[in-house]
Amino acid sequence: MFTCGTSTVNYDGHNYTTVQIGTQCWFAENLRNDNYRNGDAIPGNLSYSQWSSTGSGAQALYNNASGSLTTDGRLYNWYAVDDSRGLCPYGFHVPSDWEWALLENALGGSSIAGNALKSTAPAWNGTNSSGFSALPGGYRNLNGVFGDRYVSGYWWTSSISWTDAWYRRLDSEGLTVYRNDNYLRYGFSVRCVRD
Repeated sequence: MFTCGTSTVNYDGHNYTTVQIGTQCWFAENLRNDNYRNGDAIPGNLSYSQWSSTGSGAQALYNNASGSLTTDGRLYNWYAVDDSRGLCPYGFHVPSDWEWALLENALGGSSIAGNALKSTAPAWNGTNSSGFSALPGGYRNLNGVFGDRYVSGYWWTSSISWTDAWYRRLDSEGLTVYRNDNYLRYGFSVRCVRD
């Protein structure tokens, strides 16, 4: 029987811890899988030009370095988030913009929730009182260039904003959870929330 906070989820060869925050059950780690839920591979190791031109799902390790997988997970473009084959395991899904807002509200609102979400690991100054254990995993931009590792963390939502999609950002300094939209070809981290 699954119990959020004590049960782990094995998915695509990786074990994930979970955490209960308010009424929601979240992964306490970024996604690391390089296959969709149905077993199909998510293309990776794309060159700058391949990343910038693709209109389908793709994933990357920061700077294509395998050492970042365990701590930071993978960076996914939004096409992978929106793929009908599923990015999260059965029983979980990529959270919507509204579900991220519920998370923030459970921790006092977006203006202060970042402190509780951020890890206490070196180079980040959160309390991690929520157990979410967010880390500054950076991004891959629409031109394929990597940036902001150790400075900021970015997480996709499943929600469209006109021709872009909503995401959340946490910075090394400050308590705020920032909400903005960005190009679908950007590569951001992903968390899963229980159905």
